[in-house]
Amino acid sequence: MKEDKLTTQDKIEADNLLEEVSEILAPCIKCGLCKSLCPVFKVLREECVSPRGKIILLSDKVLDKVIFQCNLCGACEQKCPFGIKVPEAIRKAREAMVLRGRGLKSDKEMVESVKRYGTPFGKINNKK
Repeated sequence: MKEDKLTTQDKIEADNLLEEVSEILAPCIKCGLCKSLCPVFKVLREECVSPRGKIILLSDKVLDKVIFQCNLCGACEQKCPFGIKVPEAIRKAREAMVLRGRGLKSDKEMVESVKRYGTPFGKINNKK
């Protein structure tokens, strides 16, 4: 689904979610303390996947698939001297992306599979 085919309600909800994201992340001073505990950053070693990287992207109103590269563990929130609720902001940004038709293709396929077959794995042959 493209952004231009969305309902007015979806656009409003997405905009409201992004405003909430901005409010949550506004106190961030981008010190980078959150990076040291982030398991995703520890593996991928790219700034854009670190909590600070995602905060910078979201602060600049950039919605990118990298927002889905977070396991929402909350380690960044624990380490943050301001207690910024990064996982909450990430969840809201993801929801806004889905409302705007920019969710992950794999997630959409999984939902369609559940609707069609009752399982996220697609059609299952139960041959014995």
